[in-house]
Amino acid sequence: MLPRWVWDFIRATAGDGGYAEVRGWKLDAVAPKYCSRPSVSDVTSPCPTKRDVYLRRSLKVRVESEILSLGKAVHEAFLYPHRRRGEDVERLIYGFRRALKQYQDLKRHWRLLECVFKKSLALSLIADEEQVPVSVEPCIPAGSIGLSDYVRPDLLVGFIPVDVVLIHGNHGLERKELALAGYALAIEAWIGHPVDMGVVIGVQASSEVKFTWRVVRVDDSLRRRFLDARDEVARILEYGDDPGTPPSCPSMCPYRGVCLSENTLRSRAGL
Repeated sequence: MLPRWVWDFIRATAGDGGYAEVRGWKLDAVAPKYCSRPSVSDVTSPCPTKRDVYLRRSLKVRVESEILSLGKAVHEAFLYPHRRRGEDVERLIYGFRRALKQYQDLKRHWRLLECVFKKSLALSLIADEEQVPVSVEPCIPAGSIGLSDYVRPDLLVGFIPVDVVLIHGNHGLERKELALAGYALAIEAWIGHPVDMGVVIGVQASSEVKFTWRVVRVDDSLRRRFLDARDEVARILEYGDDPGTPPSCPSMCPYRGVCLSENTLRSRAGL
């Protein structure tokens, strides 16, 4: 379900570069420093200081935002045809258009969601023809590498984790690259199969919908960055320490309004 050029690029570069020393099955290399076990989304949250994780997990603050809702809708639109592989195309299209009606609050984004669905449908038909093994949101055990009980990449194509993200400006792709390292480590710990590549599919809504395909080499540098971020988030969760707001809040963070409001109140109070 990946474009032909992506497969060609993966095959051409699979043997390049150094061998990863940090593997999921090497428990001494991936052992966590804290008992708290964050999820992959916690580790790769958009906030530089991870205060969004502190607000959500420690203080139980819940927020709703259009960006958050749209990101989930794009995710579901892309996965829809893969969840129903083998169904008649007309039935798939009819079913998706019915499912689209649940997003009444995102009606102005329906065109975007339809574009995402159609692109994914075309890829799923190719995967059917070529008999490519694709798992949708597989549950991969991850407790042994200091994460939540299970992690769930959007897709697993063979042993290649694939994640879909709605891009806002330049944000989104780098966070998902880090997530691929977490999925790779979890797969390696689970079945002992090396995972050196992953793919991030970026969806960007502008005057026309654009798709970005980023093939990511899951090397030692990326793996160590993920493990460092995992330990930092686990420390925040374990001790309940407020990490504070970053110098600038990412525009796509759903907790941005919470932090900005707090800063305004502190400023008025002279704190």
